[in-house]
Amino acid sequence: MTKLDFFQPEKRESTVEYVINTIKDLLITRKLKPGDMLPSETALAEYLNVSRGSIREAMKILSAFGVVEIRRGHGTYIAEPSNKSNIDPFLFNLILSRADAPEMAELRELLESQIVTLVIKKATDEDLAKLEQVHNNLKQLCFNETKNNAQDLVEHELKFHRTLGQATGNVLIEKIYNFVMEFFKPYVEKTYNYPENCKNAVELHENIVMAIKQRDREKALDAIQKSIEEWRLLFNENH
Repeated sequence: MTKLDFFQPEKRESTVEYVINTIKDLLITRKLKPGDMLPSETALAEYLNVSRGSIREAMKILSAFGVVEIRRGHGTYIAEPSNKSNIDPFLFNLILSRADAPEMAELRELLESQIVTLVIKKATDEDLAKLEQVHNNLKQLCFNETKNNAQDLVEHELKFHRTLGQATGNVLIEKIYNFVMEFFKPYVEKTYNYPENCKNAVELHENIVMAIKQRDREKALDAIQKSIEEWRLLFNENH
């Protein structure tokens, strides 16, 4: 090996990665905002000193990720927050991480403990009334054995968690929690595949809701802990 071997060229990002990272940085610094129209393909290529093909490829990737919305004949826009991406790379990364049950339980415990703490601190009476109503809807469905089905129960369960996240009053935490619950959805479905689990889930929710209504943090954290432990047992039984 000669001294020249130490002078390996640094691996540089591709032009497509450069375009994507430029858009990302502009979003982080809020120079670009949801709803903003991007310059034309030609203008972007000239400004960034890359080919139009690189711009086109970057926009396809950003569109798949739900970052931009390409409106044929109108232009390319930064997507609004309500627009859901068809492909979520972070979700796939979580799935492929092959996390085991203890790691998944720790993730939920970390999030939900902080979420109920924030809800107790910040939620309005209206937020709490909405949370209780969503819980009651799940409860009624669960105990109405002639009308309930696993899919409806799963949707009501996820709505409960979305409402809990919304009650934090923090849009970032709400979105992260919704994302994590999307990751947990297959395990929620397994829970409701067994009718006997429904009433137990309702009871666990009831304890969480009552503790939050009382603004009792210790009781709420205890209820979350019991819910996580129950989920861990069910997960292990089904694996």
